[in-house]
Amino acid sequence: MRLRAEGHGGAPVSEPFRHGVQLAARERVRARWKTVWNLPVVRRLRDLLAREIPPGARVLDVGAGSGAVRRWLPERRLTTVDPDPTYGPDHASLDEVTGPYDAALLLEVVEHLPPAEAQALVRAIRARLAPGGVLVVSTPNTFQPPVYLRDATHRTPFCYDELGGLLEAAGYEELCLARVYNDSFLRKLARRYLFGWLFRLLGLDFAPQIVAVARAPRSAPAERGRMPP
Repeated sequence: MRLRAEGHGGAPVSEPFRHGVQLAARERVRARWKTVWNLPVVRRLRDLLAREIPPGARVLDVGAGSGAVRRWLPERRLTTVDPDPTYGPDHASLDEVTGPYDAALLLEVVEHLPPAEAQALVRAIRARLAPGGVLVVSTPNTFQPPVYLRDATHRTPFCYDELGGLLEAAGYEELCLARVYNDSFLRKLARRYLFGWLFRLLGLDFAPQIVAVARAPRSAPAERGRMPP
């Protein structure tokens, strides 16, 4: 899956990528979640989406791929964006979309982009969200290396704190992070409880996926913090 950040079809990126800003945001995230094992575990991504996005919401699915989200969220008004026409997306470019949307999804996309393009993309999505609109981003867990390495099109391994920093540096708020893990009862028992100590000793994790949930600002920057009349 390939999405161009520089305009997502031609328009210039309004803000340049600044590594220092990204680094500072990443460190703030790391201060809240010291290690990947501090992140809570959710069983299924689709359950999280159903909880965060109420029925009737307008949802923008960027990098929609095969369109699995349409099956997961049948009672939402879904708009899909993907430059690959194979599965018949509603739009080939984010430039064709205006909004506002109540929620946006960026599932297994950012790892295919260089950091500057990933940040430009989440900024472009923020501009299409309603105030307080939610963005859900998922990516392979870098603490389970085979998940990331098995796809030759992956370009950037976003660690959990790097992913959170990406969203905070782009102006998102109310950040939450979690690991996604679903398995049979016996394998779950073995991985989480019997051998959890071994995973930590080796610097590995049993969860294959990281998910971040954040919101667009609920008010314009000039309005935030202003005293009421």
